[in-house]
This record gives sequence, C-alpha cells and structure tokens, in this order.
Amino acid sequence: MAHNWKRQASLAYGCALTRLALNVYLYFEEWPEWCDKGFSCQKELDESYMNLLGRYLSGDSEKLLNELDDFRDRVQKEASLVMAYSDGFQIYEYVLNRVERRFKKGRIFPVEESAFVGNLMRYVASAREGAVQYQRIGQIVGQLPVRFTKQKYFSMIHDGLTTYIGSDLAGLNDMMFQLKSGSMAALREGYQEEYKEFNETLSSLSNLSFKDLKEEAYDHAVAQIMSGAEKLTSLSGYWVHMQEMANDLYILCLTGLDAVREIAEEDSGAGILKGLWQQYEKGSRKIPKELTERLPKLEGIQEEYTEKYQRLDFHWEDSADETGQKGQMVDLLMSGSTFVSLKKSRERKNVTKEDVKKVADDYFASVGSVFSSCPKPVARAIMAFTLSCLPVFLNSPDDLQAYIQDSLSCCSDPAEKEACMDLLMQLMERDGYELV
Repeated sequence: MAHNWKRQASLAYGCALTRLALNVYLYFEEWPEWCDKGFSCQKELDESYMNLLGRYLSGDSEKLLNELDDFRDRVQKEASLVMAYSDGFQIYEYVLNRVERRFKKGRIFPVEESAFVGNLMRYVASAREGAVQYQRIGQIVGQLPVRFTKQKYFSMIHDGLTTYIGSDLAGLNDMMFQLKSGSMAALREGYQEEYKEFNETLSSLSNLSFKDLKEEAYDHAVAQIMSGAEKLTSLSGYWVHMQEMANDLYILCLTGLDAVREIAEEDSGAGILKGLWQQYEKGSRKIPKELTERLPKLEGIQEEYTEKYQRLDFHWEDSADETGQKGQMVDLLMSGSTFVSLKKSRERKNVTKEDVKKVADDYFASVGSVFSSCPKPVARAIMAFTLSCLPVFLNSPDDLQAYIQDSLSCCSDPAEKEACMDLLMQLMERDGYELV
C-alpha cells in the first residue's frame, strides 16, 4: 500500500502541478474579460483563491486543506446557482421556440405525422449502444409537446425515481438536484440575491402573455434570452475553471510531502505559478514574457502523467488510515469530475421506497408552488425539461412510440407542433439520420 501511495502521489502531483500552472496562466490571460462581468462573488472568491495559492507557494500547504474544502463548497454553490439560472433561461427558450412559427415560416415536412413517429423510433434504434439510445430518448422527450395534468406528471416523475431503489442514495440526491434546478424551484430557495440582471430578465419573461404574444415582444424576449445565456455560459466556464484550479491545489497539498518530483518540471511549473503570484502581489495581471517562454516546456507532460495514472492498480476503499483516506481523495480529484464531493460517507445507504416517496413529495411541493404562479406554456416546458432528465421511464419501445404519438396528436396548436417536429428533425439530422 505504501508503495502504491508513493507512486500515486508522484503521478498526481506532477499532473496537478503542470495543469495548475497552465490553468492559472490562462486565468490571468482571461481575467479582463471575466472581471468585467462585475459580479461581486467572483471578485471575492478570486481574492480568496489567490490568497490560498500564495500561502501554498510560501510552504503553508498542510494548513490549507480545511480552507480549500470551504472554498470548493462556495464555488460549487455559485456554480449550482448559475446552473439554476441557465435552466430557467432554457425553460423560456423552450416556450418561445414553440411560438416562433406564428411569426416565421419553417420547413415543409416531407412525411406525414405517423411516418415521422416511425422515423423517430428508427432513429433511437439506430444507435448501437444502450447509453446512446437512452440519451436520444431523453432528448426526444425534452422536445415533445406536453399535454397532461399535474397529477399525471407527478406520477411519471415518481415512476422514474423508483429506478433508483436499491442503488446508492447519492445518485438519487443528484437527480433531485437536477429536477429542482430544471423546474426553477431552486431559484425560489434563496438563490436570487446575487445576480440582479438575470432576476430582472426572468421577471420580464414571466410577465409575457404567450397566448397573444406580438412579434415585437417575441423578438425582444429572444434577444434577452440570447444575451443572458451568453453571460451565463461565460460565468459557468469561470466557475468550472476556478474549481479545477482549487482541485489541483488540493492535490498538491495532499501529495506534496510524498511525491517524487522532477526537477525540470518543478522549475517550469512552480516557476510559472510563482511568477504569476508575484505579478498579482504587485496589483497586476500582466504576464511577463519570460513566463510565456516557459510554457513549451510543459507541453505533453499533463497527458503523460494522466495516462500513467490511469494505469495504476490500487484499492483504497477498505483503508481507514490517513494514507488510505488521502489516496481516496486524490483519486476522486483525479477522476475528471470537477465538482466531485470529497465528503462521501463510508457507510453507503441504498435507496428505499420510503426514500423515493420522501424526496418525491418534497419535489412535488416545491414544483407545485412554481406551477401555481406560472402560465401553462411555462409549466409545460418545465414538465418536458425535467422528464428529459429522468432515467428512462418508458418500459418498452411500444411505450415510447405511444408516448410520442400521444404527445403530437394531443397538441392542437399547429405552430407548436411544427416547431417541435422541426427541433426533432434537427436532432436526427445532427446525428446523420435521414428520413425513411
């Protein structure tokens, strides 16, 4: 075990140091664009991260882990908030997509509705891997018109959640997070204070009358969504980048004392970090030329360490000592899951029927309050969006075909039906499927 830890620590350290040097360099390079967004939380966490980095470079690594835990939690909270806003914008984009045909002409479909349903079924079946088929089903469900009651929707959600019974509770919790975010329920739980611009846009969109929407109001709403979505994409990228830098700093703190270091790589990676930190201390984000000239020395190193790390054979799951716990955390941080939790309970709990009922009831209460205050088109968009997140809740190809047929046949709005079919056509065309 000790030998495995030394090897693991050395490879993880080399990878993290190289990746961190490149990411902090990019962070400095992109800072003018990021900081111009003007969000106070960004500036606050930027200062916190640079403080942590400076302390690490001064040799204070052993005392940083608890603070890095708190820092990662704060970044994850902001990233979750941005995701909730992004989902909210997607809900309104869904609604506006379905009224677009009132104002703009679209394609003429070369097949009848029943033939179109058959093509969707063949499109799903044409994927060889089950995972890809499930992904396609989710995408189709997310675009179809919705015409059923809240009670039917709640029943479908509950049935989808029962697939988690017997599995790890963490998976169910992750799904409930997605559902709350995708239903805009998360934005009702104290998440609205920081981002005034997004709040105002969502408030403006919520006041639209979609039944008698005029073209000018439609165009303005589309422009609002596009502008907000662009800013949210940038902000999401910022938080992912910040968390990746925090993860690599965490790895360096965990492994630094035990890792075997390559002198040339240490000189290049640590040299870039120290040089950038010195610039920050001077109040500057300008990157000195000599630091840029060090970048070529890091080319390919991260990939080499990652490949070697993936070939390691070690098992820390049953180890309760300090080395084993560090080994587990390093492996989680090296997994590629940016927002992975490092606080997983050693006593894993499997999902029961009671767990499903509890989280489902909680979700229904949350989303019910959203439904009661939003127009029908928005409620339908929420239903479609959240159903597309679920594990496949249709038990057979016949169930899927019936669901697609019912969704299209129950939609009496020609503009909405045409828009949905057009979006589904785009899905098939993107994957190279041609209509039969």
